[in-house]
Amino acid sequence: MTRPLLVGIGNPWRGDDGIGWAVAEAAGRRLGDAVDVVWCDGEPTRLLDAWADADFVVVVDAARTGAAPGTVHLWTEGLPTTSVSSAGGSHALGIAYAVALGHALHRVPQRLAVIGIEAGELDTGEALSTDVAAAVDLTVELLARLVVGRVVA
Repeated sequence: MTRPLLVGIGNPWRGDDGIGWAVAEAAGRRLGDAVDVVWCDGEPTRLLDAWADADFVVVVDAARTGAAPGTVHLWTEGLPTTSVSSAGGSHALGIAYAVALGHALHRVPQRLAVIGIEAGELDTGEALSTDVAAAVDLTVELLARLVVGRVVA
């Protein structure tokens, strides 16, 4: 059995769309060897390649559901139907599309959790907004409970 895999999705040069990468970086530091971490731009085939050999995957991405910026959503069954798009690239297709493609190709992990953090600002060249940046620690705690069953300092 492989270690859980965390896939941080996004574009760190488009404001809050960089939240997946920020969480992946923080989780890599705080969870150490408890989880493998990869960064992805969200293109569906790259996402399928990233999780190819993993049994348990947690994907973290920006989301747009209408909730307040910084709200953390967790989907462990069913998939989010809304997603943030990055400058019209294939990331706009969303995680749900990647999972559907994965099912068609028999390339979906046994366990998949999706954490979406509500995006606010998506301007090119901007850093994470204050509300979204504040969600990083909360999300790493959620990840710790999901993948190692404990709270981390």
